Amino acid sequence: MRNKTIAALLTGTFLVACTGEPSIAPTDRDVPGERAMNPSLYDEQEARKDGEFLTSAEARERVDAFSVTSRDSNGEWPVDRIAFGVLLESDDRINYIRRALGRYGLIQARERGLGTRLEDVRRVARITSPSTAGEWWVPGIHRANLLPGQSGRSFSLPDTISSTVNSSFQIAAFGDLPAIRGTAIQEARGRFVPEFFADISREYRQDWATSPAIAAGAERAITREVDAEFGIRSRLDTGGEVSLSQRFTTTDSNRTSFIPGEQTGAETNITYVQPLMRGGGFRYNDSPRRIANMDTQISIEEFRRQSEAHLLEVERAYWNLYVARAVYIQKRHLAGHGAQISNQISSRAEIDADPILVSRSQSLASQWRADMVRAEAAVDNAEFRLAALVNDQRFGPANVELLPSSAPNGALQLLSTQDTIAWIFSNRPELQQSILQYQAALIREGMAANESLPELDLVLEARAAGGADGTDLGEAFDNENGGLGSLIGLKFSVPLGFDERDARYHRRKLERVQQERQVMSAIATVLLEVDVAANEYIVACNDLVAQRRALMAAQRDNRAIQARWNDGVGSGAGIDLLSALLSSYQNLQSIEQSVAQARATREVAAANLARARGLTLERWGLRLDLTEDVRGEATYKLVRGQ
Repeated sequence: MRNKTIAALLTGTFLVACTGEPSIAPTDRDVPGERAMNPSLYDEQEARKDGEFLTSAEARERVDAFSVTSRDSNGEWPVDRIAFGVLLESDDRINYIRRALGRYGLIQARERGLGTRLEDVRRVARITSPSTAGEWWVPGIHRANLLPGQSGRSFSLPDTISSTVNSSFQIAAFGDLPAIRGTAIQEARGRFVPEFFADISREYRQDWATSPAIAAGAERAITREVDAEFGIRSRLDTGGEVSLSQRFTTTDSNRTSFIPGEQTGAETNITYVQPLMRGGGFRYNDSPRRIANMDTQISIEEFRRQSEAHLLEVERAYWNLYVARAVYIQKRHLAGHGAQISNQISSRAEIDADPILVSRSQSLASQWRADMVRAEAAVDNAEFRLAALVNDQRFGPANVELLPSSAPNGALQLLSTQDTIAWIFSNRPELQQSILQYQAALIREGMAANESLPELDLVLEARAAGGADGTDLGEAFDNENGGLGSLIGLKFSVPLGFDERDARYHRRKLERVQQERQVMSAIATVLLEVDVAANEYIVACNDLVAQRRALMAAQRDNRAIQARWNDGVGSGAGIDLLSALLSSYQNLQSIEQSVAQARATREVAAANLARARGLTLERWGLRLDLTEDVRGEATYKLVRGQ
C-alpha cells in the first residue's frame, strides 16, 4: 500500500504539470516593452536638459564602449566562469544597446537634417495642392464606357485596399509565416511535457547443469523470466530529468537456489538527474522558448513589412490605372484632332492643299491612332496588374472596366508636428526586427557558452522493492516487507581540447558582433529611406506645380496656332503652319500626360513616405491579429483596428 500511495502522488504531480497546448503567440515579457528604439527620445531630451550634447561619433563610441560586466577588468565577456553571466546579463545589455543605438540614430538624423526635411514636407503639402481646373480629361477617368464592350465598376482607393486585405493570396501567405514560426514556441515548451514509457521483455535461458545440486538432478538449468517496466518521466525547467517507474519481474526456474521456483518481484524507482554545469539552470533551459518567442515576433514584424510593401504596390497599381486611363483619353482626343485635320486637308487636295500637307497630316493621324491603340492596351495591362495584386473576383472579369473613383489630392495622413524621428524609429518594423535578432543572438551566445562548460550531473535515486511467491503481481506490489534503497552520485566529463562546443561558442560570438552591425545598418537604411521618401514627395509636389504651369502655357500656344490655322491654308506658309500645329498638339498631349503622371506620382510619393515612416497600416486603420483561416489553422491577418 505504501508503494501505491507514492506512485499515486507522483503520478498526480506529473499530470498537473501536463498543461494544454501552448499558444503560438509570443509573450510580452520576451519582446521589448517599447517598440524598437522608442525610449531614445526621452533619453536624448533628458541628456540635453543636463547639458550633454553628443555628436553621432561620440554616441557611436558609447555603443562600442559598453561592457556587459564590470567585474572583468579587461572589459571582455566572461568565458570560463562556471556561473556564466551572459544569460543573466543579456536583458541589461539589450536594453542598453537599444537605447544607445537609438540615441545614435537620432543624433545622426539630426546632423543630416532629417527633421528639416520633414518640416519641408509639411510646408509643401500645405501650399502645393493645385486644383484640376483645365485638366479636361479628369471626369472621363472616373466615367464608364471608356473602352468599347465593357461594363464599368467603380472602386475607390480605400475599397481597393480593403479588398486586398480580405482577398490577397500574397498577404495571406505572408500571414502564415508568423504562425509557422509560432509552432517553435510549442516545440520549446513541449520538451518539458511528461511522457509515459513502457518496456516489456521475455527471456528464456537454458544452461548445462554441471552438478546435480544446481537443478535438483536435472541435466539443464532452465530459467524463464518476464520483465515489464512502465512509468512517467519528464524534463524540468531547471534542466534536470525526473522519472517514476514501476517494474515487475516474474521468474520461473528449476534452480535449487531459487526457492520457490516461481516468484514475482516489484520495484518502484524515483530517479532525478540534475546538471550542475553544462545544461543546467532555468534561464538556459528557458532560452529556446525565449528565442522562439523572439523569432515569432520577428516574423510578425516581417509580415508587417511585407504587407506594407504589398499595399504600397497596390496603391501604385491603382494610380497607374488612373494614369493609363488619363493617357488613353488624351491619346484618343489627339487622334481625333489628327483625323479632323487630315480630313480637312484631304478635302482640299484637289483645290489648293499642297500634297506635302496631305501626306504629313495623314502620316501623323495614323501614328496617333496607333498610339491610341497602345494606350488602350496599357489600360488593360494596368487593370490586369491591379486585379492580380488584389485577388478579388470583382476585379477579375475581362469585360469589367475598373473605374478609379478616388481623386489624387496628395493628402498626407498622420503627418503631424509630433511625427518626429524617434516616432519613425519606433514604427519601422525593420528596426524592431534587428533589435530582436540582436537579443536572440545574445541569448544564443549565452547558451553556447553554457554548452562549452564541463559536464557535472547530480544523480539521486530512491527505490522500494517487494516480492511474492507465484505470479501474483498485486501481492508483490503491496508487500511492505520488501527492501528500500537509495543512490547519490556525480557524473563528470570534460573535453581535453578545443571541441565542437567551443567552436560553436566562438561562432555565436561572431554572429552577435555581426548582428550589432546589422542594427547599425538598419538605422542607416531607415534614415536613407526617410530622406529619399521626403525628397521624392517634395519634388513630386513641386513638379506638379511646374507641370500645371507648362500645361497652361501649352494650351495658350495651341489655341493661338489653331486660330491662325483656321484662318486658311496657304500653299507656302501652310506647311510650316501645319508643322507648328501638329507639333503643338503633340506637345500639348505630352504635357497633359505629364500632369496626369505628376498627380499620380505625388500620391505614390505620399504613400511611400508613409511606408518610410512605418505608418502604412495606421494610415488605413489596420492592425495585425492572430486568427484562424478557413481550414481552422492559426494564421495572422490584417484587420481593422479597434
